[in-house]
Amino acid sequence: MPRGISLTEFQKGQAIAYINDGKTILEITGILKISKSAISEFLKNPDAHGKREKTGRPRKLTPKEQRNLLRQLKKRGASIPTAQRESGLTHITRQIAFNYGQSKQFQFKRNGNII
Repeated sequence: MPRGISLTEFQKGQAIAYINDGKTILEITGILKISKSAISEFLKNPDAHGKREKTGRPRKLTPKEQRNLLRQLKKRGASIPTAQRESGLTHITRQIAFNYGQSKQFQFKRNGNII
């Protein structure tokens, strides 16, 4: 779901200037052509505007765990269960380890060829 409009630095400055001049939020929305909720949320807490943390399910593996798994998979003849065991990732399934190994983002290249 969208997080709503994020004000530019110029719009933030204008909104603060108009509030200091004594204008109401409705007057500011008419001038800046921005929704009332966007202006009022910004004015409630200007420092935190646009810095909301992302929501959703966390990743199964941390970047360090990904590197360890891929390092083990890179070894010649390493099977997925062996790579899991040697990298200490017994909490993930074989399918997750396989998916990380097959991901194009993590494929290894040597002399332009994928290995």
